Amino acid sequence: MSLLAEYHLYIMIAALVGLVFFIPSEYRKKKSIITMIVVLAFSSGYELVMKEPVTRMPSRINRALNQDGADHDENTHYYQDPISRSKKTYNN
Repeated sequence: MSLLAEYHLYIMIAALVGLVFFIPSEYRKKKSIITMIVVLAFSSGYELVMKEPVTRMPSRINRALNQDGADHDENTHYYQDPISRSKKTYNN
């Protein structure tokens, strides 16, 4: 594994600290700098909390959204049969 890939979290945190503390104040008001600060803060925070790279977040979201819903047997209080629900709604 390369040195850059191994220490990417520390590099992102160092860049964030550099942007927040060491950039002159007239540059801090620009939207691009603010956007970079927000993106770096989110990326660093995500990696610290989730213990995985930010690049795996889209696949995690995709897996969560593609899961099947609850079956009738699993969740009897919240499951409604679509046919009976449409009969109740539209009085067919």
